[in-house]
Amino acid sequence: MTNLGEVLRSARQKRNLTLSEAAETTRIKSHFLEALEDGNYGVLPGPAYITGFLRNYAILLGLHPDDVVQEYYASRPMPTTSVRPATRVLASGYDRQTRKRLLWALTVVAALILGSFTFKMYSDQAHASGAQLNLTPSNLGGGQPPQSHRQQAPQIVRVQLRATQPSYVRVTVDGVRQFNGLLRPRQGMKTWIGHRAIFVLTYDGSHVRARLNGRPIGLLSSYPGSAVDEATPSGWQVVS
Repeated sequence: MTNLGEVLRSARQKRNLTLSEAAETTRIKSHFLEALEDGNYGVLPGPAYITGFLRNYAILLGLHPDDVVQEYYASRPMPTTSVRPATRVLASGYDRQTRKRLLWALTVVAALILGSFTFKMYSDQAHASGAQLNLTPSNLGGGQPPQSHRQQAPQIVRVQLRATQPSYVRVTVDGVRQFNGLLRPRQGMKTWIGHRAIFVLTYDGSHVRARLNGRPIGLLSSYPGSAVDEATPSGWQVVS
């Protein structure tokens, strides 16, 4: 039994109180009061309960509650606050945020790689399909080529793009890259002119409006994501 416990028990006995009577008055269970008098604090719920029990018991016994609590802390070392559970919670939250950011970054990189590969493949196909065959009267086995009295004007493809928000755009005209970067709203309507095909790669076509030969096409996409569009003299089509 500690000195504090002796003081509590002695004060109770001087008042001719039993543990049961003290428990009924303080509404503290008698075995908790007995633990206070024995200094057996391990059976009590916790430090906050201990100090509360001591104050109520001290008031009943006519002792100063602050002195009793101070004596309790003097006889026992202050509990060390453990931050490890909170640290684990914070670390767990940080790990989840890190995994989300890493997954998002990997998704963006994969989309960029897929979009670049798709655009290169279709650019190569367009360049190959646009190559002109060298046909002459000699290799056709014929005579003089027919005379044309009217020379047809070459067809052109005019593509105009305007961004409603900054968006990445790559434009390839007749197999030659003409633009590669951010298209911004303050740049207004930008125009590219070709003869065979104009490929437009966007990573967020929902913010880019297009016109083909003066005719509105609308937004290149209804949702964010990489997309490849092809403009030819015959019209506009979504490649991927």
